[in-house]
Amino acid sequence: MVVTQSSDAGNPYAYLSVPPGDSSLRLPHGTITRAQIILRAQRWLTEKVTYSQTSWWTDSDGTYRQDCSGYVSMAWALDPTVDFWTGNLNTVSHTIDASQLQPGDILLSNEHTVLFAGWADAAHAMFDYYEESHPGTDARFVVNAPLNDFLTSGFAAFRYDGVEGGDGSLPANPEVGFDFAALQAGGSELMPNGIMTAAPPVAAWQAGFLPPAIVADPSKSAAHPKMQDAAEITPIDPPLGFVIASGGLVFVVGGAVIARGAPRLAGTGRRHRRRH
Repeated sequence: MVVTQSSDAGNPYAYLSVPPGDSSLRLPHGTITRAQIILRAQRWLTEKVTYSQTSWWTDSDGTYRQDCSGYVSMAWALDPTVDFWTGNLNTVSHTIDASQLQPGDILLSNEHTVLFAGWADAAHAMFDYYEESHPGTDARFVVNAPLNDFLTSGFAAFRYDGVEGGDGSLPANPEVGFDFAALQAGGSELMPNGIMTAAPPVAAWQAGFLPPAIVADPSKSAAHPKMQDAAEITPIDPPLGFVIASGGLVFVVGGAVIARGAPRLAGTGRRHRRRH
């Protein structure tokens, strides 16, 4: 679908219509590998970043809003001066067939987005993901989610325009995670409660959903900004703080979680993770 813009008191760059769907407006972006995306996503789990639509988290990866779209913006290393949210992530990504999802892609609706972490079964009917969801809840890893439940609830699969390479060198996902069925029993995973569905507040250093250079020249807002050539992009270094060994990524998540099967404490057991 073609996304249009409107002017309202809440956000002068708000969309009249929002994803799922492709936008005709394309914003400049950098490049990043799938391994780097997953490493960045895992950092917020380690740092126990709590969901908030009105707070921003700063670490070595930059400063990003602590909600679902801020989490994806951080993982994709998007320009932090641009107010990315569920209504405009499609200006730097495009729809794909859900069967082609790979780690680092997202599922996006007009209210929520999750970062695809990998398939949970050989049939590609179930998947795992990373997300920020619900006020007071830390960034988390969720397992055994039925893809069809998302697709029939307003979500579509999107791929970042700047992603490079395949998934051959991905870090291991956490060995345990929150079980989707247990979370959905509360009726809130597919449509998170306690969130604002409009565009979240813009930070003082941000310029709505358009880069400052475009905002400064209104004539450019109607045009499609030129994508940067790969040669012009500064490579993104993967974050530190993770140890990769023969057994995979050494990753610690505190608190009680639900793994595939019976509940357990994080790190108390191992399960083999299939990557499909």
